[in-house]
Amino acid sequence: MMRRLVAVLLAVSCSLAAAADKKPHKPAPSSENTEGFLNLYVEICVRHFGDLEDFRARLLREKVPKLAPEHAKLFLSGMAGDAWPVPYKGKMGNFVLALPAGKNLCLLHAHRANTVAVEKGFLDIVADAPKPMVAKRGPVREELSLDKLKMRTVSSTWAPPGARRKMEFMLTTSASPKAELQALGSVAIVADDGPPKARARPTPKRTP
Repeated sequence: MMRRLVAVLLAVSCSLAAAADKKPHKPAPSSENTEGFLNLYVEICVRHFGDLEDFRARLLREKVPKLAPEHAKLFLSGMAGDAWPVPYKGKMGNFVLALPAGKNLCLLHAHRANTVAVEKGFLDIVADAPKPMVAKRGPVREELSLDKLKMRTVSSTWAPPGARRKMEFMLTTSASPKAELQALGSVAIVADDGPPKARARPTPKRTP
C-alpha cells in the first residue's frame, strides 16, 4: 500500500498545482506572504514529497545555506533534521523549510502571514483529490500554545478507499502579532492503525 501511495504522488502534485492555477491567489501588496506561502507549500513540500530524503540530501550536498542547529530547533519540533531559509521573489527572511531526517514529513513555516487568507487558499488547494484517492476534511482544532497564544489547525487527508496509510495535509496558524511563527504547513504520511504518533505543531513564541 505504501508503494501505491507513493506512486500517485506525481498525480497529487500535478493536481495541487492545477488547483493553485485554477484558483489563483492575488493578495494585496502588503499580503504577498499569502501567495508566497501557498506557492512554496505546493512547489517544495508537495512536489518533492515522493523523494524527500533525496531532496534533503541534495540540499546538503550542494551546501545550500541552512540554519545553524540551535536556530533550526524551532522549526523541527524536537526532531533531528535540517532547516533552510527560503527566498520568495528574491526576498529572504519570512519562510523556512524544515526536513526532519528519515521521516515522510515536510514542514514549511512563515514568520508572518495573513492567516485567514492562507487558510482559505490552503483549503481550496487540498479540497479535491485525484482519483482513485478520496479527500476527507479533518476537524478544526483550536487551542492555546504554551505562551497562551491562540492556534487554529485545519487538515485534509487523501487516500484510496480502504487504505490504512494516508497523505495528510495540515495547516496550523496563529493570528497573534506576538507569535514568532504565524503559519505552519505540513505534508506527511499517517496511519490509521496503532497509537497516534506525535505530529509536528507550531509553538509560537512571543517576540521580544
